[in-house]
Amino acid sequence: MSDEQDTEYELAMPMVLVQSQGGPFDDAAFVAGYTCGAIDQELSLASALNAVPAARYVNAQYLKQIDLIAMRHQYTLELGELDEASGWQMVAFSRA
Repeated sequence: MSDEQDTEYELAMPMVLVQSQGGPFDDAAFVAGYTCGAIDQELSLASALNAVPAARYVNAQYLKQIDLIAMRHQYTLELGELDEASGWQMVAFSRA
C-alpha cells in the first residue's frame, strides 16, 4: 500500500445500541464504558496470572477512570506520550 492510498477501517462488531445506530445509549458514553470495562476485565485476568498487560493508547478522557481500575487490581498507571492531535495517550501498567 502506498502512502498516497487512504486507509479505511471498519468495526469488527457494530455497536447497535448507540443513538447513531438507532439505539437508546449515547455513543461516547457507550464507547467509554465498553473500553473501560474491557480494560477492567483484562487487568483482572492479568492480576490473577501475575502478569503485566501490554502498553496501549487510550482516549485521554478516560485516564481518571482507568487509573482507578488499575488501582483496583493493584497496578500503577504510567502515562506515556500524548498525541495531542487525536487526544490519545500511551499508557502502561506496572504492578503496584
